[in-house]
Amino acid sequence: MRDRDDFDDLRAERDMPMRHRHEANRFTGLWKQIALGIVVGYGVLGLISAIIWAVMAHLALGTLAITLP
Repeated sequence: MRDRDDFDDLRAERDMPMRHRHEANRFTGLWKQIALGIVVGYGVLGLISAIIWAVMAHLALGTLAITLP
């Protein structure tokens, strides 16, 4: 009788398919992540556009000289 090694019981597939414990609660926190992404994305785009507007205003008004008579 040959000695059994540790690799005799290994299989490539599982006996039972992998399932989540609670299928109903699979996407419960997803709306929070989407909302946070929208808020953060809107804030970053607003900040970038404010910086661009400030640079453009500085360039446009940099050569403008207002003199009083």
